[in-house]
Amino acid sequence: MNSDLSDPTVARATTESGNSALWNRVVRGVYRAGWRTVGAVPQALLRPPTAAGAALAARTRGRHLTNLRLNLSVASGRLADDRLVAAALRSYLRTLTEVLSLPRWRPDQIVSRVQVPDAPRLRHRQAESGAIVVLPHSGNWDLAGAWACLSGFPVTTVVEVLDPEAYEDFLDFRRSLGMEPIGHTEPDVLSRLADALSQGRTVCLLGDRDLTRTGVWVRWAGRPVRLPAGPALLARRTGAALIPGVCQFVDDTSMRIELGPEVDHRPGPEGLRDMTQQVADHFAAAIRRQPQDWPMLQPFFTGREIDR
Repeated sequence: MNSDLSDPTVARATTESGNSALWNRVVRGVYRAGWRTVGAVPQALLRPPTAAGAALAARTRGRHLTNLRLNLSVASGRLADDRLVAAALRSYLRTLTEVLSLPRWRPDQIVSRVQVPDAPRLRHRQAESGAIVVLPHSGNWDLAGAWACLSGFPVTTVVEVLDPEAYEDFLDFRRSLGMEPIGHTEPDVLSRLADALSQGRTVCLLGDRDLTRTGVWVRWAGRPVRLPAGPALLARRTGAALIPGVCQFVDDTSMRIELGPEVDHRPGPEGLRDMTQQVADHFAAAIRRQPQDWPMLQPFFTGREIDR
């Protein structure tokens, strides 16, 4: 293998690696500083500057904003204008500031902020067979996990492994909220999740990004997307109930978790696709009603055309 740094391919990879490492250090520093300081600032004081920043950013055309605009257009069924993009960025920044504040919130503050109308059904299925709740990146899923741990649903979840030091920070953060986090690259993740279910824990997984590139193709708003197969595989292996949910903000201080119909267990590769499709259907329907709380900045839908 040619290791000459004058090789453009190697030079580009080296530059990208360096940029990635620098970005990881910046993000790690922001979160560490934020956990120390932002939690001390009342959320009401943070809303005006975040709203102004979101409105300004919505008028830019960077790569992430282009991705967001396309994703919102497909998910909502209409061209995303600057108002919708700004609303999505406000939701994104609200989630960020809440995550930085969560370690300082009292348990009663956390519980009072979350509405789960279908919690009795979840409690029944948790006691009967174990429960797997699969969520998209909508609303504040860390707040959902904190609520669950305080409400009789001890959570085991999977965490994306990025920069090692940032990863350790996020492990500590989620443990402080009562969750048991497992890195997505750790060995035997499915077995560890199955063990958690057998111990009476609730498994909560994010299901709208296929980190391992081993997911299944389904359709979302008429577009092919690949979603992770792990939740359906785990449900079939353990017999646990697979329940899709979507977190969405209700007002300035509260959030609702909308639980969908339990997914029927089906055998074989086609059954795996059908189970994942049912999850995608609940995600798509809920997000279409309130797309601003799904600020997906990464490429998601295939193709560049926009459904009108």
